[in-house]
Amino acid sequence: MWNNMLWPLAAMQQGVDLVNRQMLANQCRLLRDYLDEFKAGGRLPHDMEVTTFQIKGRDAELISPKGSATQRYVLYLHGGGFALGSLDTHRDLVTAFARHSDARVLAIDYRLAPDYPWPAGLDDSYAAYQWLIDQGVTPDRIALCGDSAGGGLAVSLLQKLSQKKLSQPAACVLLSPWVDLSCSSESMDLNAATDPLLNRVQMHAFAELYANKMPLASPEISPLFGDLYGLAPLHIQVSSQELLRDDARRLVQAIQKQGGRAEIIETPWMPHVWQLLYRYLPQAAASVRQASRFIKLLTAG
Repeated sequence: MWNNMLWPLAAMQQGVDLVNRQMLANQCRLLRDYLDEFKAGGRLPHDMEVTTFQIKGRDAELISPKGSATQRYVLYLHGGGFALGSLDTHRDLVTAFARHSDARVLAIDYRLAPDYPWPAGLDDSYAAYQWLIDQGVTPDRIALCGDSAGGGLAVSLLQKLSQKKLSQPAACVLLSPWVDLSCSSESMDLNAATDPLLNRVQMHAFAELYANKMPLASPEISPLFGDLYGLAPLHIQVSSQELLRDDARRLVQAIQKQGGRAEIIETPWMPHVWQLLYRYLPQAAASVRQASRFIKLLTAG
């Protein structure tokens, strides 16, 4: 009897979930169109230069300090829940890393969900890394960097390189990385009241858009559950009060358990990916400089 009564409720909930996912997909497309018109950081500082080109049909930018002879490179993967973000939204932060790391920073406009779910973004990220190698850049001169969903892509890229038995880059910097798309970290609940930007329901919806019916806890979607042995040394920054705090903690613990090198810096009372505010927040500027020191220390340049 109860089963007969509950079945219509379950079917109704599935219908509501489907409508919500479709609404989120449409909102992502609308917001992405808006961001395309919003050229954040469109003008570079006078001491920086940019080269624009394409990598396998995707727009890319290489930003570097003018007059620098540096041979250090950073591949930057932007965040945005695998469905938002662009070269424009992160150009200021990419420029900051170019300056403080004394590096040429490559940013790639990787394909986004819902139109291009997994593995499109990962394939584009791998193509960008391979482009650097094809230009004659050796892995010891490359650092990988990503924020939020881009941080998850960065770890997935390291794992893909390992699977292909290719050399790891010299270093990897992750800013508030999202590496468990099943949203099972305790801080998803513990920090719900202190994170002004993220919420679990919305993140779960973004995860489903990206996963494209793949299990959210599968290693392909959530790199936290993949092979973490032999990855490049990691420097991770996360806010003590954000939902993704325990994604970062769990990743560091899992890598250290495998004998790898990973360090975590927790900064209290900062919003998710506060480094984007490096022009306005002293803590953000300090975090970018700290991450840049890690890159300079481990990469040849």
